[in-house]
Amino acid sequence: MAIFLVRHTAPDIKPGVIYAASNVPVHQAEFMRVMPLIDAALPQEALIVTSHLSRCRRLADFLSMRGTGRIVIVDPRLTERDLGRWTSKTWEQIPRSEAKAFDGNFLDHWPPPMDTESGPVLRGLNVHPRLGAGESVRAMQARVIEGFEAAWEMAEGRNLVIVTHAGPIAAMIAYWQGEILRRGIEPSPGCGDVVQLANVDGQQRAFIARRAAPPGEADSF
Repeated sequence: MAIFLVRHTAPDIKPGVIYAASNVPVHQAEFMRVMPLIDAALPQEALIVTSHLSRCRRLADFLSMRGTGRIVIVDPRLTERDLGRWTSKTWEQIPRSEAKAFDGNFLDHWPPPMDTESGPVLRGLNVHPRLGAGESVRAMQARVIEGFEAAWEMAEGRNLVIVTHAGPIAAMIAYWQGEILRRGIEPSPGCGDVVQLANVDGQQRAFIARRAAPPGEADSF
């Protein structure tokens, strides 16, 4: 059994904008450039479990058409972290006090919820977010690991491909390697990159199996 984590291809959005758990379109030319690279890095037979957001679902569906035995299952637990009212802004537009609070409490700081005509978006009672409510890194990690373990169980020894986002990939890498989730955890995949989780000399390690992102675009979580 081989396990691969695939980050969605580049979105068609202005650089620096926080898109987080919102739905954004993929950059068509970049999608067409990167797809053959991703396809070639993955086994022909695999269970593909994907985030429900369109930038991941489109990639997963394309991969299922290219492989001879690739089956797609959608799991919302693998979606990106919800950043509440920070979504659609740039980091420079985030109030200094809020950014400072996040820097001081990376795992447990909750971004403020979006405001609507009916008031702030209310959080759910479990780790599954309501879009716009905001979500801490630890809460994101909890639901992602729940989804990862469920996918591993569903694979039943088959090859497993998880198509998802930067935050969930960082959470799964930390979990696999037995590390605390932190900023800049390595490896740090860019859009379209493929990470493999493997057992190397008795230790669980993650490494980039195929680098598809242009040089210098492998941004950190």
